[in-house]
Amino acid sequence: SSRPRATGVVSGAFLVGCGLVWLVSQVWWRATGYRLTEEEVSLKNGVLNTRLRTARYDRIQAVDVVESVIARIFRLAAVRVETAGGGDSVIEIAYLPRDVAEQLRAEVLERARGTVPAAVSAVAAPAADTAGQVVIPEIPIARSLTGAALQGVSLSAALIIVGLVITPLTWAAALPVAIGIVPVIWNQIDSSWRFTARLTDGTLHLSYGLADRRRQSIPLRRIHGVTVHQPVLWRIPGWWCVKVSVAGYGAENEKGSGTTQLLPVGSRGQALALLALVSPLDAATIEASARPEGATIPMFTSPPVAGWVSPVDLHQQAVTLLADAVVVHRGRFGRRVSVIDPAHIQELSLTRGPLQQMFGLCTVRFDLVPGPVRMAGEDLTPEAGGVLLDALRQRELPAQRSNQWR
Repeated sequence: SSRPRATGVVSGAFLVGCGLVWLVSQVWWRATGYRLTEEEVSLKNGVLNTRLRTARYDRIQAVDVVESVIARIFRLAAVRVETAGGGDSVIEIAYLPRDVAEQLRAEVLERARGTVPAAVSAVAAPAADTAGQVVIPEIPIARSLTGAALQGVSLSAALIIVGLVITPLTWAAALPVAIGIVPVIWNQIDSSWRFTARLTDGTLHLSYGLADRRRQSIPLRRIHGVTVHQPVLWRIPGWWCVKVSVAGYGAENEKGSGTTQLLPVGSRGQALALLALVSPLDAATIEASARPEGATIPMFTSPPVAGWVSPVDLHQQAVTLLADAVVVHRGRFGRRVSVIDPAHIQELSLTRGPLQQMFGLCTVRFDLVPGPVRMAGEDLTPEAGGVLLDALRQRELPAQRSNQWR
């Protein structure tokens, strides 16, 4: 008789606990709300300690709709408002009905562009990712999976498995390596799953995701640098990827931030079309001066003695200065070209490592906004490095451009 009584007490305590959790969550949920005014979007939450977060429309970098796995089951979504500063400056409004989230995103984007949207119903509000010019049609699932499989990290995972089979190593020895590799492979698949890109009013609208479906917006004016990259094994099918550094997005691996890939895996034509869209260069100039296969008219290259420092990439390291862009090529096996408007270079630095000092070389580094795009004039002679540094120091800065417009 004591056992049924104890079971009843435990069950009753569990039900009471569930009721208390439900009651507290209801009170907390009713204290959460958002508001759109003429100047800003605000989010208020908290019962004992009230927290109010605001974002001015002129400081908004992007507005995304994120559907997590559980939220998709209940047809709910979260709206993430990215503001200048990234990271802690993100306002997440969760969770709303999917139609309401889409309507809120459209309205905030309109206000961020400086226009006051007309009142529309949630049902009538069109999703931003289903309108506008198609830049990248939906990437086939087979290509996403194959692209992930041909990445260097995936090959490392395959080699580990083979090593476990033919050697006496235990799974415990390979577990730490697997923990580091699996998330990278998953991220590649998740960020390219059913990926699409559309252009509307100067803003790229991306849609992608396997587990967490995301609709992300990136204003073209916020893109500072772009890089077109081809991993070595992607040279077989002729695929490329395109990444950008966006002002205010922070580091590439920042938790919760959107993707920096405009093309996870695609053809050369798609990559060059995106490069022409987001960089200062047109299609003809790209083919003449910024082909991703290698530099055609480089202005600064590494001397033969640099072979002792960079024996693999010696003949592929090049910097080309154009009227409105800086082009950097690098990579013999995994080819890469990066382009940036000179005005977007934050700082410049000339460095000389121990080996470079031994062979009389230097590197001119471009300090850019945080992101995947990294650029430098690698392994130059001191004379060439000085000329490159002086040329870029004379670049036109954004403040100078603003004064000219005034």
